[in-house]
Amino acid sequence: MIVRAALLCLVVCAPLLTACNDDGRVLREPRPDQNASVSTLAPVTTPTDGVGEPGLSLPNITTAPPPPTLVAPFTDGSPIDVRHTCEGADLSPALSWSAAPEGTVEIALTLVDIDTPEFAHWAIAGIDPLSTALGEGAVPEFAITSINGAGRPGYTGPCPPSGETHRYRYTVHFLLQQTELGDAAPGSDLLASVEGATLSSASIIGTYTGGAGA
Repeated sequence: MIVRAALLCLVVCAPLLTACNDDGRVLREPRPDQNASVSTLAPVTTPTDGVGEPGLSLPNITTAPPPPTLVAPFTDGSPIDVRHTCEGADLSPALSWSAAPEGTVEIALTLVDIDTPEFAHWAIAGIDPLSTALGEGAVPEFAITSINGAGRPGYTGPCPPSGETHRYRYTVHFLLQQTELGDAAPGSDLLASVEGATLSSASIIGTYTGGAGA
């Protein structure tokens, strides 16, 4: 009796189930190259980055400040005028430089013989951090001037032995802290102090041959 009732129910319900699944639509025949299953779910939208490009984000670009520069009466690697050497007027050349970077407390200028580095040609510190130039032979007010290798305060220019060509590096230093040495300090001491406090710097190298100005 139970089995007959179950069979009867199956016969009655089967057409109803078929009717529920058939919404009247006919599925399109698959293409020959279509072998992947098709999802009936709504497509997932990708959030945009605010400029209409999905999935992209704008990079956080920061512009680095340009490196400092130093300008002298000669170009990098070229001869230095005899006027700025021991065979001429022995005056420091006019120099100009880019604005000091943020954090600069004071500015210093140095001259080093690359081929005889133990000789202190020039080391001057305590220059106003807002300055961007120094005239020929000038000494800024309140600047700290060391004793050069010739035993005099201030500048002594290139002076290689006759017939020898030396390379000379002029450098502007932007210092993180105030120079603690005073006037008449040995040039080597002021050079070491300046180099230890340098935040940033720019250099230009010139050459001079001994005897060229004789």
